[in-house]
Formats: sequence, structure tokens, C-alpha cells
Amino acid sequence: MEARIFCFQRRYLSILKLSTSGKGSAEENYVTIAEVISPSENSGLVRGLGLGSATAIVAGAVIGSGVFLVAAEITRALPSPFLALVVWAVAGVLSMMGGLMVAELGAAFPGEGGPYLYFREAFSPLMGFLNGWTIALIIEPGSIGGCAIGVAHFSTYFFSLSPLGIKLVASSIVLGFTLINLIGLKAGAEVMDILTVLKILALIGIVVAGMILPAQVAAPFHSFSGGTVSSFGVALIAAFWAYDGWLNVSYIAGEIKNPQRNVPLALLIGIGTATLLYLATNWVYYRFLPIEMIAQSVFPAGAAAKAMGGEWAVRIMHIAVILSTLGCANAVILSGARVTYAMAADRVLPSVLAYVHPTFHVPSVALLVQMVLALALIATGSYAQLVTYVISAGFIFYGLTAVALIVLRYKQPNLHRPFRVPFYPWLPLVYLLFTILFLGNAVTSRPWESITGMGIVLLGLPVYYAMKFSERSKAHRE
Repeated sequence: MEARIFCFQRRYLSILKLSTSGKGSAEENYVTIAEVISPSENSGLVRGLGLGSATAIVAGAVIGSGVFLVAAEITRALPSPFLALVVWAVAGVLSMMGGLMVAELGAAFPGEGGPYLYFREAFSPLMGFLNGWTIALIIEPGSIGGCAIGVAHFSTYFFSLSPLGIKLVASSIVLGFTLINLIGLKAGAEVMDILTVLKILALIGIVVAGMILPAQVAAPFHSFSGGTVSSFGVALIAAFWAYDGWLNVSYIAGEIKNPQRNVPLALLIGIGTATLLYLATNWVYYRFLPIEMIAQSVFPAGAAAKAMGGEWAVRIMHIAVILSTLGCANAVILSGARVTYAMAADRVLPSVLAYVHPTFHVPSVALLVQMVLALALIATGSYAQLVTYVISAGFIFYGLTAVALIVLRYKQPNLHRPFRVPFYPWLPLVYLLFTILFLGNAVTSRPWESITGMGIVLLGLPVYYAMKFSERSKAHRE
């Protein structure tokens, strides 16, 4: 999520036990709805995303502005280039562990909604709702608003903008990308593909230039000094949030071709690519800037670019940040509304939100509501504060993903799992441990924000029970 703060889940798939004459194994009696009903027959959505576009969603949502900015926070905590790169590597491994778990869950439940769907199946409909409520109401609209504001801010390098002008540019970005995604999955995916390729090429260009040009600082990459366990943890949290966004591909799994294969592959390729680019880009920073300058810089990537090639290189770096952040905004807009759609299809949100346009085959009402929420947060300037409030809840939901995987292995042992997490159960347990440690840090360092964030999550309780009461009343009248 750091990448967003700084730039700042189809009708659900249940597991059906088919009635038989008593013959056949238990494993033969379980199938997923996805094996029986196609998206177009069920909801109007279509499986139109291939492996390339699914991977672009992962990389596009992960790589925002964090790689250009977070080096400063990490270096302040760890004044050692070697330890800073270790932090980026560990955060990448943790993200890959999370991706492996979602790869198993997403391949087993290849529908819209991601964690909303997994939590509902593993725990209860209420747990699924609280997760989806937080994503749809705060996290995704806040991330969209933050990315759009980030693009507008970085644009001020090229032309002057007043505070109102920044909000107008940001609002135009949200409106424009929403309109593109309203005219079809293909349109949104094509824009996603282009922006992701451009941002990756930009980062590769930075790395290649950093390798070719002579280093201006003799960075002590061999030094282990300057770090403690506590400071390593602070830096790790900053880097961990810079990888946030890989979960978004699970929101839209119901529109991915051959999701049992492509969801796991997209996660592995996307997170792996981001990890390599993050490591290489930060290595370049330390070759061209002293540790003290990186720690004090508001925009370390820009400072490194100036040291590499002067003012023209700074312009190129600003363009790279703008392209990267635009790609992040489009990835979140494309995928985020699918959580709202999945919840409405389950009738835990108003059914109008599950409307699928008959021509364009997209959840158009959910996309429009998501846009309105993001625009409201931009207008009020509350996007960053709201996302900050739910950081603790984010750690809880990440940890519960590991618990959901273990619970589902127990509750539904015969569920068809095209992909299985390696080193089970140790991998999910290690990941759970890290999220608990991160949660403890968030609560102790930001107690008021953590309490407020959990309050926002729990505000979903009266909404959930109100929807359940409405559905029961409607069923009684019918």
C-alpha cells in the first residue's frame, strides 16, 4: 500500500456437494461452480483477460510511486546500503509468500471478489463482508484518489497547479480511467498493458543507465553496520507496503481465462518482476547518492537522476513516476469495483451494484460508485488519512488470508486445488507470524489510528445485518 499512499472481489463460487446414488469417492462429489457455469451464462461477465493482462494487473498495481520514494524512509531507519537491499529482498519474499497463498485460493475459487470470497468460504459470510466492506468503501477508493493526486503533484514539475488545480487534474484522471473501463474489459486491459510495459521499460532504463554510467559514490554494500532489529522492522514495514497491490488480481479472477493456471502464474511473474526491479533500482540510488542525501531527500529517485544526467534526467524521472502511478490508478480502478460487484451478487450489498452492462460486460454501476467515492475523497482531501486508519485492519486481513488457507485445507480437503502452496503449513504460518508482528508495530506506533480503523471496519456490521433483514423480508413477502 505504500506505493499508493505515497502517490498517493461474480456471483460467488461455492463448493457444491452433488447428490449421487452413493457411488464414487468423496473427491468426485465436489466441484466448483466455475466448472459447471461459465461467466457469461451466469452473470454477463466474460473471461477476457489472458496471462499477459493478469500479470500486468499484478505489476501495475504493485509498482506505483513507492519505488521512487520509499528509499528515503528505509535509509533513515537503516543507514546501510547492504541492509537496505536486504530489506527490499525480504519484503519481496514475504510478498511472494502471500502471493503463493492467494495463488492456491484464487485457483481453487476462480471467481470475483478475492479475499471477500475466501473469507466467506473459510470463516463466515460476515467475515467476508467486513473484508469486502473495507476494500470497497475505503482501501480501493482511497488508493485511487491517492494515485491520482500523486500524478497531479508530480505534474507540477512541468506546469504550475493551484491546490484546486491539483484536485481537478486528479479528478479528471479518475473520471477518464473509469470511462475507459466502462466501455469494456478489453479497453481497460489494453490501457493497463501499455502503462505497465512503459513503467517497466522506464525502470529498466534507469537500471541500465546506472550500470553504464560511472558510480559517483563508493557505497559500502559490504557494511552491516547501522542497523538494529527494531530499525530493520521499521524499514521492512515501509518496503512491505511498497509491494502492496498484488492481491488485486484475485478480485477479478472471474474474468481471467484459465484462472486455475493464469492466476498463480500472474502472481509469481508479477511479484518476481517487481522484486527484481525494486532491488536493481535501489542499487542504482546508492551508487549515485550518499546515504545521508537519500535519507533526507523527499524524492530520492529525482536526486539520483540529477546526479546521473542533470536536469534532463530529472524530467525523465518525473515522467517515469507519472506513468507508473497512472498504471497503478488504472489497475485499481479495473479490479477494485469487482469486490463491490461480488458482494452485491451475494445480496449483501444492494443488488443494483451487481448490474452488468449487456453490451460492454462490465459491472458498470459498481465502477461508477467506486468513482464517486474516489472523487469525494479527492475533494475532501481525506484519502490518505482514511487509508492510514485501516493499515492495522490491512495487516489483520493479510494474516487472515493465511488462516483461511489453513482452515479451507481442513474444511474442504477434497476441493480441487490446481495449485498448492509449497512447504505447507510452514509457509502460511511464517507469513502469519510476520503479519502479527507488523500488526503489533502498527498498534503500538499508531494506537489512535488503529482503533479508528477498526471502528471503520466494524461500521460494516449494521450494514450487513440490515441487508440480511431486508433479504429475509423480501423472501417472506414473495
